[in-house]
Formats: sequence, C-alpha cells, structure tokens
Amino acid sequence: MPRALNIAGNDTCRQRKVKCDEASPICGQCTRSRRYCARPQKSSRWLAYHHPSEPAAAAAANGAAGRTRFPSPESPRDALELPDVAWYFHNYITELAKWYDLGDALRQFATKVPELALDEPLLFSAVVALSAEHLCQTTGPKIAREMAGFYHSRCVAYLIKLDEKSELLTNGVALAAACLLRSYEILDEDIDPNRHLRGAYSLASCEGSIAGSPPESLLAAGFWNYLREDITFSLFEGCPLKMDVTGSAAPRLTNGHDQLHSISLILGQIINKAFSYQISAIEWRQFVGMVHAWLDEIPQHVKPFSRGRSVTLSTVGELPSFWFLQDFHASARQYALVSLSILAVLAPPDQLSLLHSVANDVGIVGHETNKEELLDAYALAICGIAFTTNIPSVIVNSFGPIAYCGKFIRSEQARQEVIRRLAACKRPVGWPVERLISSLKNSWAAAGLPELESPTFSGEAGPSPGLLSDMSPASY
Repeated sequence: MPRALNIAGNDTCRQRKVKCDEASPICGQCTRSRRYCARPQKSSRWLAYHHPSEPAAAAAANGAAGRTRFPSPESPRDALELPDVAWYFHNYITELAKWYDLGDALRQFATKVPELALDEPLLFSAVVALSAEHLCQTTGPKIAREMAGFYHSRCVAYLIKLDEKSELLTNGVALAAACLLRSYEILDEDIDPNRHLRGAYSLASCEGSIAGSPPESLLAAGFWNYLREDITFSLFEGCPLKMDVTGSAAPRLTNGHDQLHSISLILGQIINKAFSYQISAIEWRQFVGMVHAWLDEIPQHVKPFSRGRSVTLSTVGELPSFWFLQDFHASARQYALVSLSILAVLAPPDQLSLLHSVANDVGIVGHETNKEELLDAYALAICGIAFTTNIPSVIVNSFGPIAYCGKFIRSEQARQEVIRRLAACKRPVGWPVERLISSLKNSWAAAGLPELESPTFSGEAGPSPGLLSDMSPASY
C-alpha cells in the first residue's frame, strides 16, 4: 500500500532511521558521519513501498517476475556484455568525459574514471546513467531513458550506503560519481537540478582543503568539477555557493591548467560575497585587484590568438569572435569576465574607473564606457567566446555565465543571435536550453534594463539585497 512521503529530512537519514535536522546544504547527521546527503525529489508526493535494497525507480524497471530488464551494476564487466550498455559506456568516454576534463591535463574523467568503473559499481552506474540520459536527450531512444533511470537509482542507493570509513570517499570515486549525477539531473528536467549538488557537498568538503589532496588525484579533479558545477548553479539562481572558498589558496599559474582553477576560486569568492550581500567597499577593490592580477599573470599564449573586432570579421554573426589555443583558456577568460560583470553591477560611481583599466586589459572596451556599456561588452564577449569556440566542454561551462550576463545584452540583433546559438546547442549537448532561453527573454522583455544604480558602501556594510536579487534570472 502506498505510504506518504515524509518530506522532512532526506533519503539517507530515512534509510538509517535517524532524525534529520534538515540543515542545508547538508544535514547535521550526514555532516557528522561524512555521508552522502541524498535529497528527495521535490515533485514527489507518494512513493510505492519497496525493499530498501530495491529503489523505486529500479523496481519500476523490473518485470512481473521481479527480474530487472537491465544487467545489474554489481558486475560492471558482465553488464558491458549487453551491446546497449557498452554503447552508453563508450559514449561517455568519447563525448561526455570532455565536459569534466576541462582544465585537467591528465584527463582523468576520460581515462581513470572509465578504468575504475570497470570494477566499481557506484562509478559504473553513474557513467551509464549519465550517458544514457544524454543519448535520450540528443537522439531520443526510449530504452535509453529507462536504462538511465535504472542505473541512476542504483547509483543513489550506493551513495546512501557509504559511510565515513569508505575508501570511495578518499580516492575520489564517490565525488566523481556525484559530479556525473549532477549533470544527469540537469539533463533530466523532471528532477530537481540542485538535488545532488546539495547531496555531494559533504563529499567535496571531506578533503578539508584544496591542498589536502594531490593535484593529480581523482579527488582533486572531482573537487574542481564540483566547484564549477556549484558556480553554474549560483549564476543561474543568483545565490552563494554551497561551499566556502574564502581564504582558499589559489594555485600558482606555473602550470597551464591552473589558470582555470585559479580564476574559478576568485569567481567563487566574489559570488559568495556579492550574492550574500556582504561585500564591502574595501573587499570590492580587493576583488578588482585580484582579477587584474590574474589577467596580468597569465601567459600570452593563454590569451586569444585572434579576435574579430567587428561584425564583418566575426564568424558568429552579431557577436564578437575570440579564438583560443585550448578549451580551458576560453572558459578561464569567461570566468574572468563574469567576475568583472558582478563587480561592475556593484561598482560605486567613483570607482568605475578601476574597471575601465581592467577592461582595457581584457581588450573589449575603452576608457569612457559607462556601466551599462561595460556590462553589455562583457556579456557579448562571454557569448562570443562560447559560440566561436563551439566545443561542448566550453559550451556546457558557458551556460552559467550566459545566464547571469546575457540579460545585459542591449542589441536586439545580438539577443536574437544568442537565442539562435543556444537553440542549436540542444542537439549536441542535451542541456535544457529552453529554460535558459526563456529566462533571458523574460529579462529582456521586462520594462527597461535591470536597475544598475550602485549601492551605498559604508565601512563594512554590504549592498542593498534588492540589487542583485532583482537581476538574478529565473530558476532553471
């Protein structure tokens, strides 16, 4: 007989039969035990009763005789004997792993993750679930959706069972699986897209600090992926990150791939201060200095090797062109521009000249630009970088920056170009771009531009809460 779903608490605490304090982003019970904090789906009101070892979605995939239609992930190598499963596994390696190897010279999500997944049911389930959902969204086979749901439910069950002594926490397998689930649940629009970003917070935090794990470890690779996913969601929602990156030491820019990691930390710190309305005038100037220093320190080859400075020279219609040697060079430049955009929104009138000097380093605007023109130029550059590069890893990482900055585009022709380009992304990457397009259209349709008057800075006082919240796009 169906039972009412107790919406208080989370799935992990319910299975362990302990009282949940419902703290966010991870409850106290899971924090103390360093467990994965599995959150219930928002849209569910009833759950059919099943044995705890058989999640609801898995049971739905079972036949009348109680046999599953899909091979168990308990033996990944045996499951891969099924051609469909092998194809989904291969699709992850050739297509999806690139999303996660952005900024990773070792390409661990394309090499180490599949290798470990051959013998690790948790990671195998996450890989197949994500890949099957991706193929469902891009090519549409019905069986892919069913298989994705089956392996997703198994993966969640494995995560819930983990405890603080599990080796899967320290070797990065659990965090890598949670990062893949995060993408799965963005592609599956029927599921709360923030569910596993919240649940994985304990896994990303268990390392203690960025320096606590070797740079070449899967745990470190998972951490940077989690941070970028956290940034994406915060830019969509206009809210602080799940993690506190204040005081985190940025990697030195001696290694080429560290440039993306370093600017990710800077952007994360700006987001946490700006979106929690706690940034002071002194901190604002410090953040401007941090972005300026980052731009000064990056080598020349990390900067665009070619730019279309006018529409006639551009390959992306009404948007400027930016060409980079590597995909992570493009994403790093976008993060720098998002950082400057947030700071421009909060810029005191007498301090805007500081952004002009940084803008000249970015190479997109001149000295006499006002705030609206500055934000428009940043937004056009961010979109131009995404669609000139036209690489799935860059495109996927661009959705957050476009969601936050795209609403500042003022030209109707450029707006339509962005819409056309976003719509064209649906087939290759499978993301629910319709929500992003709708959010941008709503922002543009609103009467006038977002209010850009600067907040009053006084000592350590932060800006008015209404300033940023009024400009954050609708939830995706």
